Amino acid sequence: MTEDRLPPPTDDPGPPDTAGPFRTALLNRILNILREERDPAFDFVQARPVPWAPVVKPVSESTIALVSTGGLHRRGEVPFDVMTSPWGDTGFRIVPHGTPHAELDLEADYIDEKYIRQDPEVTLPMAALEALVARGAVGRAAARHYSFCEGIMRPLPGIADSAAAVADLMRADAVDAVVLLPTCSLCVQTISLVAVELERRGLPTVVVSLLPELTEHVGAPRPLHVRYPFGAPCGDPHNRGLHQATLTAALDWLAEARVPGEARHSPLKWRGEYVDAADG
Repeated sequence: MTEDRLPPPTDDPGPPDTAGPFRTALLNRILNILREERDPAFDFVQARPVPWAPVVKPVSESTIALVSTGGLHRRGEVPFDVMTSPWGDTGFRIVPHGTPHAELDLEADYIDEKYIRQDPEVTLPMAALEALVARGAVGRAAARHYSFCEGIMRPLPGIADSAAAVADLMRADAVDAVVLLPTCSLCVQTISLVAVELERRGLPTVVVSLLPELTEHVGAPRPLHVRYPFGAPCGDPHNRGLHQATLTAALDWLAEARVPGEARHSPLKWRGEYVDAADG
């Protein structure tokens, strides 16, 4: 099954779908497709209680790391095993901060063709993060960011093990907080579970979510809901202003959220008036 088989996100979730357990018709359709085509016993994971790691520094003094499910990695690295593994690859790859796009293996079969190949910033906004650092809105960008892959049907225990390893690396880099960005429908579950495991290990997180009810169901501690299509959780390609605005909104929510699992809905618009002509 490919992501093209799944219905796209929409601003209007429509009436409840009686064929599923969720109030969002889109999420019920996704659940039904996964059960029909891949695993009749499939269900989304729910992590309870929702963990909570307190934010101890202002964002302007913090080191921020990024986590994506865009399947990004450098050329020459071992690829993700998603084409032959029936349940998905729960491993991760390290992307050093500032890695040029030309050094990323954007031709890998599992890279989203519609948005990420045009501009990897839509899922791993390193340039947007660097711009916020330059403005003094963020203290530092982490030395290393992290990429998981799409299509993980059975995330546990592999995702928990990978997240524990990522947490150790982040602590070595003195990371203070993490922004996580999913790209596909299943990625919303994957990235929410990574956030849960990082929070359990003392790292505060904010998840930029493309499927609000799924993020809340899994138990992401601080979800920010955006109305963007799958494949581009930070906004449309080359829209540097929107990438920065999305990352800013996520970091604002990181600082302002007070209750585990509380969500904020972003008013930012896909292909809105945010393009930075000097950078685009």
